[in-house]
Amino acid sequence: MHHLLTTTAAGLLLLGSAAAQQLDDPTPRWVETPGVTEFTGRLIVRPLQVKDLMAQGYTRAEALEINQNATRRAQQWGMKEYVADTDETVMIIPDGQDENSMSAWLMATGDYQYAEPDWLCYLTETTPNDGGFSGQWQHAKMKSEKAWDFGFGDGQFIACTVDTGVDLDHPDLEDALISGYNSASRRSQANGGAVNDINGHGTATLGCVGAIGNNDYGVVGMAWDIKLMPVRCTNNSNGSASLSNLTNGARWASDNGARSVSVSYSGGTSSSVQTTGVHLKNEGSLLCWSAGNGGNRVSGSNHADVIIVSATNQQDSVTSWSTYGPWVDVAAPGQDVRTTTNGGGAGNVSGTSFSAPIVNGVISMMMIAHPSGSPDDIESLLFQTCVDIESAGQDEKSGHGRPNFFRALREATEAEYGVTNTIALSGPGSGNVGQNVTYDWTGAPGNSAWEFRYSLNPYGSFVGGQRANIGSPSKTIGTGSNSAAGVGSITRKLPNGARGLRVYLEVFANSGGTTYDSNMLILNIN
Repeated sequence: MHHLLTTTAAGLLLLGSAAAQQLDDPTPRWVETPGVTEFTGRLIVRPLQVKDLMAQGYTRAEALEINQNATRRAQQWGMKEYVADTDETVMIIPDGQDENSMSAWLMATGDYQYAEPDWLCYLTETTPNDGGFSGQWQHAKMKSEKAWDFGFGDGQFIACTVDTGVDLDHPDLEDALISGYNSASRRSQANGGAVNDINGHGTATLGCVGAIGNNDYGVVGMAWDIKLMPVRCTNNSNGSASLSNLTNGARWASDNGARSVSVSYSGGTSSSVQTTGVHLKNEGSLLCWSAGNGGNRVSGSNHADVIIVSATNQQDSVTSWSTYGPWVDVAAPGQDVRTTTNGGGAGNVSGTSFSAPIVNGVISMMMIAHPSGSPDDIESLLFQTCVDIESAGQDEKSGHGRPNFFRALREATEAEYGVTNTIALSGPGSGNVGQNVTYDWTGAPGNSAWEFRYSLNPYGSFVGGQRANIGSPSKTIGTGSNSAAGVGSITRKLPNGARGLRVYLEVFANSGGTTYDSNMLILNIN
């Protein structure tokens, strides 16, 4: 028997054992996560659909009555919205009840597909809880929080800095450390080679790559969850090292599983550095080298297989003391960047010594996002996604520009999953509720199937198994087939319940198993 409740009192009197059990359940079904999904005092409710009821043996008239009574029952305490397209009611939970008790009671009637919280949802931009994070300007400049929506690492990837060693007991590093090597003594750590930090410089560079994030301590590296390999290249307290010890350390790291290696020393102009870069590439690794801090111009050393890194400041300009020339490939934060220090702390440091490991961390995350990509593929994507901060195009101070961590990870992920940005989407950037808006596109494969989607989050989701630009959750609001010329269009009315929203739009086309996507458009609904 299906009942229509006509008053709040009648509805609450029929709160049955299922709801009571839910109230007493120490592990309720719906649990808030502050800053992620929070209760709003509303439920999204959908009654059993007519076709499903008819499949159970009800006549069409009976099925319609059950469906309509269930909708009215959900609406009797007040509603925010009824969505005709999906037969959903956004209902207001009555006083004295909550998301768990009200959902349990509604579901106990047997008349509903679901009764779930109308969650308050947040952008999935990731901010770590490390106390020193707010002082690390490099992350804000490089869009690290957006980049971390793609992940923090995979727990197995190995990155290395060839330097003065590491503070083996540093709380922001020790859990990520794996056995390393001392290239000055040509002895692995497992065989007695010392890798403790003899100078302090190495702890700072390794923290730029991968200081552990979200551990409520210290600072954050570019990659939160990777393995860090310390290679100590010197036994001199002043940190000086021979070039052969530097290149030997880089080769040993690559030979022993490090995919991304950085060296924060002078000497990068040497031909041996280029030879070492070729060796690493042949093993599936990449080598970064700091440009130097002399403020001088270098020519004749434009290494094709080593990424040379200059330093930038908080104004996104190359510092006056960065060595420059046609050999520079990219520029990265290097003035007053905050990182780990010897003795378990954190501090501000300056130099291209710290720009190179920051790029090392970006490369590490790109390789994790695009495991099928070759070192040349990763290098190319890094250069393509840089922000041009000096003269237009590639220049002698910043090379291809300053890496944008978010763009680099997005493009690396899309390259892995086969999404190709080839479709040009155009349409209005704002509209009023009740208004029809039209979006047109060109450049899709001819006669391909298209899917038009929107999201409240612009940062990275999967669509049809492919990585898209717009975020999760995203929703399809139209499908169809493109013309033979690869042209398509969609018109939709902006719903009343969308007032005040900012939504992100893209169109996707599928042809021959490959997904193609468009540029992302922003629509502000008034």
